[in-house]
Amino acid sequence: MKQLSKPSLIAVAITALGLSACGGGDSAATAPAAVTTSFSGTAATGAAMANANVAISCASGTGSTTTTANGSYSANLSNITLPCVLRATSTDGATVLYSVTTATPGAAQVANITPLTHLVVASLSGADPAAFFSGFNATTASAVTASSVSAAQTAVLTTLANAGVDTTGLTDLIGGALVGGSGSGYDGVLDAVQTLLTSSGTSLTELANSVAATSPSATVDHTARLPASLLLKTAASNCAALRSGEYVDIQPRKGTNLAGQIDTSTLNASNLTWTDGDGSTGTFEANGDCRYKMGTDEYIVSKAGILMGVYVDDDSTPRLSFVIPKQTIAVSELAGAWNALGFQKNDAGTAYVAETVTADISTSGAFTNVNQCVGARLNDTCTTSTTTINLIANSTGGFDWVGSGTSAWTERAFAYRAGSGDLMLVTLGGGGSIHIWTKQRTLGFPLVGEIYTGGANVRMNNQLVPGTLDVFPNGASVVAVDTAAGTITRTQTTLAGGPDYNDTVTQNSPLAGYNFRAAGTTTATDGRTVNIRERTSLSMRGMGISFQSVPHVSSFQMSVD
Repeated sequence: MKQLSKPSLIAVAITALGLSACGGGDSAATAPAAVTTSFSGTAATGAAMANANVAISCASGTGSTTTTANGSYSANLSNITLPCVLRATSTDGATVLYSVTTATPGAAQVANITPLTHLVVASLSGADPAAFFSGFNATTASAVTASSVSAAQTAVLTTLANAGVDTTGLTDLIGGALVGGSGSGYDGVLDAVQTLLTSSGTSLTELANSVAATSPSATVDHTARLPASLLLKTAASNCAALRSGEYVDIQPRKGTNLAGQIDTSTLNASNLTWTDGDGSTGTFEANGDCRYKMGTDEYIVSKAGILMGVYVDDDSTPRLSFVIPKQTIAVSELAGAWNALGFQKNDAGTAYVAETVTADISTSGAFTNVNQCVGARLNDTCTTSTTTINLIANSTGGFDWVGSGTSAWTERAFAYRAGSGDLMLVTLGGGGSIHIWTKQRTLGFPLVGEIYTGGANVRMNNQLVPGTLDVFPNGASVVAVDTAAGTITRTQTTLAGGPDYNDTVTQNSPLAGYNFRAAGTTTATDGRTVNIRERTSLSMRGMGISFQSVPHVSSFQMSVD
């Protein structure tokens, strides 16, 4: 390689420093021009947020401004990195709302700040909007994309629609036209939401927490609670889980067509008036917390808002009534692997037998890998279904559950999403067969010392005729856990001061997600012998309910925890 001479080295140094000797004069390097991004929008709760402080926090860079008397604001920030989250704080500090923006860098950013954008941030982040704002940085900003914000807006609009809010024409909660205090368009929806928050006794914080819990970004805790759409509805005075609205009443009956097993009813929780689909009415009478009588009928409500009960039919026969709040859920939301516990008519058509089912559901509603198991432990006789099965949205609500092939059939299905974000699916056949589905998972183990109290059961015999609604104020405490054997030993405290005794259940048996208690005998604390019945149980995660097969008495049992 040729060596550079000293003059050459000096020339390189001069060039690197950006200096020039042309004409004998000196000149400095020109600094790049600052990039300015403009922000604007309206802060409003329905009424305009006048003179509110607006803070803007971006992936890099921050800024602030103040709203005008009509709630509008504008700001110009230099050299920031999008996306950004925004916070509007009222002059008295009592109202704090959040929003987000993801528009093209350098372009004008339009971001309203309202209770609806607050819910969008909750849905987007799966967290408290205040915590998301305070921790916003380049890492957390990566989750804020045009597609994720769009999905969050869709989720919020669906929640409002399920709550009965008319959002016709409102699609862009972030950048849509908004005139605070006008009472129409976007502002009219804000007014409607504020009215529902007041009438339901729900705070925006409670509503946002529920919206966040159902976000794909949330860490789901599976606690049974109401979805956000029900939180916007009037609650019964003695049961926060019972809300006004439409319900699907599922009534499995042997030898009855689908129409005779499904009713869409309406509840007015303020006066506890229940209106059936045929227009007939009745009144719930409180019979304890979240427990009701209506004539000879009796119901109890889970913490997720599901009703379970027994009603007496026109022929004086008791029937199961399993009631879920009506929701609009897209087929695509049901995609995943599922477990079910069901009651299916036997081959002779004379009685019903319990079975477990596992299946995968695609985003289009197709069922694959369908495995059905029956027998003493519900996995003794298993078959793989070759029938093509699909869920298809039904215009009246829920889905048609369609099997095609040599034995074509059409049944019905209804889905429900609880406030934890967990999903449940109920499928019902024309002959009364019913299956309750929950997403597949492997059960964990409780801690020694954990205590479970209360509950209510409805047990159906093999003709689908239930007994009474039995409320059990007893409890169970965990006394031993053997993770190697997969077992949990509990001390059961019986009704009416009866003796305590121990029983053992095996987690994830006969399949992952189920638990099994073998039949046997044990000695109670007073020395008496206690017969323990075999039972297979499947808990509906996030619903506050579970389902059991009790083969000793050929029964299928539903329980509210």
